[in-house]
Amino acid sequence: MNKYIKPNLVLPISLHDAVITSIELTDANSKIIDDAISLKFSGGFYLVADNKVEVTGEATLTLTGIDFDFSSVYYCKDNERHEVTFDNLAKDVCKYGLEVIDETYGYNQSKFGCFLYKEDSCYWVEMDIYHFNEAIYEWENRI
Repeated sequence: MNKYIKPNLVLPISLHDAVITSIELTDANSKIIDDAISLKFSGGFYLVADNKVEVTGEATLTLTGIDFDFSSVYYCKDNERHEVTFDNLAKDVCKYGLEVIDETYGYNQSKFGCFLYKEDSCYWVEMDIYHFNEAIYEWENRI
């Protein structure tokens, strides 16, 4: 019998409970430059090493090579789920922030489950991003 054991992916960075404070979308302007999305965390995200967690300073996560035809954003509340554009999400994030609760990474995919506290309502936001290039995490050291 053949067997393969997939190792558990343990990243040295966690976005759980980090708040996205802005989203920047960059459209491809040639065949060489791919669509991109940058998620900004003014309060940073978490570095995890040797059972120790540290908060970074201001940070960004940039995903490039995005195929927006296979990427989506859904707002969920009560028993309703409706799709919104990444542009609309970016506007709401600038105004309200977006708290990351769950992050999942797979083949050419990054998925985020988040809370959006918009006015008097709380929405569960499902953000699925299909991308061909690596994820780039950048941060300032906390002072």
